Amino acid sequence: MKLKALFFTVGLLPMLLFAQEGVNPYISKSGKITYRYEFGDMSATYTLIFDDFGNKECVDIAVSNAGNVDHSRTVMTQGSLFVINYDEKQVMKFPLESNGESIDEYSGSSTGGIDLKEMVASSAKNKQAAKGQELVLGKTCQVYQFNESEGYKGKYWVWNGFVLKAEYLDENGEHTFLEAKEIAVDVSIPGKEFELPQDFEVVDMTETIEQMKKLQEIYGVPDEDAE
Repeated sequence: MKLKALFFTVGLLPMLLFAQEGVNPYISKSGKITYRYEFGDMSATYTLIFDDFGNKECVDIAVSNAGNVDHSRTVMTQGSLFVINYDEKQVMKFPLESNGESIDEYSGSSTGGIDLKEMVASSAKNKQAAKGQELVLGKTCQVYQFNESEGYKGKYWVWNGFVLKAEYLDENGEHTFLEAKEIAVDVSIPGKEFELPQDFEVVDMTETIEQMKKLQEIYGVPDEDAE
């Protein structure tokens, strides 16, 4: 299980991958989970909100770093992804099939993170790998451990298809920690959670992403390990 080094992927990858696979990402119809997230000197409040079994979903992130707070929200609905930057008063529209790296490059989100979707998928395939049970917010979670050849090691706690807690050390000994502080499933979600600000500038990235895809087809995708 390869864990990404981009905080943006914490919320974005579940949305992208499940949408592209054409499946419902959750067994619960709706829900809202608020996490506390720490990576190095950075701390963040990360809130996942979804409805209609994940066909409508948004991730709200407020990152604190060196006294500054960056607030953004990613919304997936109606076949598109929208990245809202509240500080810049800007909305960036991406085609649903865009990959996380492309969106991250143009949205400006680039801090450390955990791939929650991959953790859930891994736990579903390897149920016998669970190392016992522990309570998080009163929920009985299966606890999984990992120790990768790249140097990543840690644990994550899964309840009913949701990662409620995760922590690991990377190859440099940098500590990452994520823990749910509030959780509510099968609750009423106001439609305004998925609405876009009406007075923000809208930048449509569809043509730019298509050009990037064509260039990749011609020249190939750079090997990250070689950089």
